[in-house]
Amino acid sequence: RRQRQMCIRDRGRIMELADKKQLYGNPLHPYTRALLSAIPVPDIHAKKDEIILQGEVPSPLNPPKGCLFSTRCAYATERCHKEAPKLVELTGENGAKRSVSCFLYH
Repeated sequence: RRQRQMCIRDRGRIMELADKKQLYGNPLHPYTRALLSAIPVPDIHAKKDEIILQGEVPSPLNPPKGCLFSTRCAYATERCHKEAPKLVELTGENGAKRSVSCFLYH
């Protein structure tokens, strides 16, 4: 059976790549978490913790030097502001592979 890969991008850069179950069940990148938290649910009584992003959305004409999400990320470090993280492949406990561009997982 073929897995369906999903790719989360921020202004063209891949932030996370994983199969659908991994991505929805355990998003790793803070940008992915924020995006998924904003998806409306059909049950108006369902408790949902939406992540409200703080900070400025950088201009695509003048992107930040480091990670594109660093100006709005609650976990951004000095390194995030200076250096863009590379897309790294991770292997889960069940052997499933996924990739993420975040220093939290380097």
